[in-house]
Amino acid sequence: MIAETNVAGLALIVVGVVLIVLTIAVAALRHRARGTRAEVPGTMRPGPSDQALETPLLYKLQGWGVVLVTFFVLWFPVMWLIEPSTNLKQEDALRTDSIARGALAVEPYSEENGLGVGCVRCHGSELTGGVINTVDAAGKPTLAYPPNLTTICGGPNTGHQAIFTIDDIFQVISEGRGAMPSWSIRFAGALTDQQINDLVLYLVDMSSKNVPFEQNVCLNKEASDAALKANVEAGSPVNPRDP
Repeated sequence: MIAETNVAGLALIVVGVVLIVLTIAVAALRHRARGTRAEVPGTMRPGPSDQALETPLLYKLQGWGVVLVTFFVLWFPVMWLIEPSTNLKQEDALRTDSIARGALAVEPYSEENGLGVGCVRCHGSELTGGVINTVDAAGKPTLAYPPNLTTICGGPNTGHQAIFTIDDIFQVISEGRGAMPSWSIRFAGALTDQQINDLVLYLVDMSSKNVPFEQNVCLNKEASDAALKANVEAGSPVNPRDP
């Protein structure tokens, strides 16, 4: 889309430059042609007759007015009708590109994959969960078990106790949780909001293929509300960082 926009912009610039050059060339030729013969100054020439002003010129102006009004009367409704579908196509294209970037981000960084973050190092090569060495609050070595990300939209139903909405995924990646560090540059991490959003969209897209819509807390508000209600009734904090 960006490439298409750049091409369109360059085309408009080229057309504009060509029009300017043609205008200058026409003006120069007319000036040269006028210089070959004696002419009466424009201010001293007789003006158009009343008949020429009141009939042909008037009809011409009225005709162009009708044409322009007709054009806008037709153009505005057409644009109003096609604009929603155009916006939807653009949104789908942006989402598809974002998911593709997210798929690259979960892989390790390499010369070929400059977008790699390396989620697979902790969550497993298939993002189905892993085991890592870490330290507990007392500084003693222990093991941590990063969760299965392929069912993250299952919320508490699939063991993701802190995930109740799609915003929770963004928050956990941004701020970190447990052995997982914060990744947002706002919390001393390395990723921008756009990069984290790419990851979130990819995880949601992947998880939605494994989690039924009825249980999908990322896309189904009813499932999200039910998970939050059950969490509150159980006396658990809604946010894992709450006391």
